Amino acid sequence: MAPNRTRGLMILGVLGVTAGAGLGCNLIPGQTPTSPTPEASATPVAISIPVVLGGPAPAPTPSSTPAPAPAPTPTPEPSAPPPSSSSCSLPPSNPSKESCVPESAQFLGQVDKAITRVTELYPSLFNFNDKKCENCYLVKDWERFNEEVVKELQRRGLCAVADEELGVKNTNSFNDQYDILLASGHIRRGAGSYRVTCRPAAF
Repeated sequence: MAPNRTRGLMILGVLGVTAGAGLGCNLIPGQTPTSPTPEASATPVAISIPVVLGGPAPAPTPSSTPAPAPAPTPTPEPSAPPPSSSSCSLPPSNPSKESCVPESAQFLGQVDKAITRVTELYPSLFNFNDKKCENCYLVKDWERFNEEVVKELQRRGLCAVADEELGVKNTNSFNDQYDILLASGHIRRGAGSYRVTCRPAAF
C-alpha cells in the first residue's frame, strides 16, 4: 500500500472516533437518538358565533275597505199646497135651463197650467214614456187626475167641477166646458180641449 493512502485512512479513522465521542456526550440516558421529540398536540377550540334571530314578522296592515255608498233616497212627491183663500166662493147656479154652445174659451190658459202643475205634483199618476204629444202623457188614474185638476183650479180662485167633462167658471153668468182626457187615456191639451160655453153657468 502506498504511504500517502495509508496516512489518509488513519486520519479518517481518528475523525470517526472523535465524532462518535462527541455524539455520545450529548445523548440523554434512556433515550435513543432516533426517538422524535414529542410536540404539543393542537387542541381544537370551539368558537361560538351568536346568531341573532329576528322577532315574529309583523302582521300586514289590512287595507282599508271603502265605505259603501249610501243608497239614493227616493225623491218623495212634493206635497200639495194648502187650499188658497181665493177658492171658489160662488154658490151653485142651479139654472132651470142653460144654453151650451161653442163660443170662445175663457179659461184655456188656466186649465193648461193646472194640468201641468198636477203632473209636477203627482208624477205617479202618469206614464211619462207614453204620450200623444210633447206633454200629453198617459193618465193611470183618471178619477184622481180630474180631482187634482179641480183642486188646482180652485187654488187659482176659479170654481171647477169634473165629471165626464171639466166645468170652469168665475161667475154664475156662464161657464166653460173642457174635455181634458182622450179616449186613449192620454191628456188632451190646447184649443182642442175646449167644448162649449154654457149660459148661465151649468153648475
